[in-house]
Amino acid sequence: MKTRTSCAITVAALLAACSPRGPNLDTRTFALKYLRGSDAIPIVVPYVYTDRPNAKGVFSVSDNAITVRETPDNLDKIARVLAQYDRPRPFVRLTFHLIEADGAATTDPVIRDVEATLRQLFRFRGYRLVAEGVVSATEKGEVTQVLGSETEHYALESSVQRLAGSADSATVELSVHLFLFGGPGGSFRTTVTIPVGKTAVLGNVQPLPRGRTLILTVRPEVLPASP
Repeated sequence: MKTRTSCAITVAALLAACSPRGPNLDTRTFALKYLRGSDAIPIVVPYVYTDRPNAKGVFSVSDNAITVRETPDNLDKIARVLAQYDRPRPFVRLTFHLIEADGAATTDPVIRDVEATLRQLFRFRGYRLVAEGVVSATEKGEVTQVLGSETEHYALESSVQRLAGSADSATVELSVHLFLFGGPGGSFRTTVTIPVGKTAVLGNVQPLPRGRTLILTVRPEVLPASP
């Protein structure tokens, strides 16, 4: 009697699994507090089976929510993985230095940490700091500020493309555009990946009056995320 009952349960389970209707699906909307809807897509997609022969999984997104139709088990998995990623994003503080290189054999203690690197990359006799800018942005955030020397003012546009790793191995992918106000010349654009806590030389602008060259450096630091 027990054997027949066991066989009956097994057959019923197999028939349910092979049902032409496919599995039962539910619909759930996940509100996003910190992630954008577009950023949540690659997180959710592995759990949405859009190619299932019967009862295909589907999803739709808005700026602050994502709605998914899937099996209850997959919906629970999505809830767990979103909880891991939908958290406050840390800020990246960027300290920019606009440095003038000229013929004077001068040493500026403010840029002591990067002067040796400058002398390896360039062949000027002296370097001095002419402007400093400090901004903060989250991943995918963009900021703009003005940096000025004695005779020129530059617009500095920067964007944190990606923050990867953690602790001592963290890196920042940064896009920067520096350009002179009121003139077509004196500009550059670059995208670089920099270890957090290290100063990087981004590029230089030349020529300038009196044969001067301006060099831009940046030092990224990660700040704790705000709750």
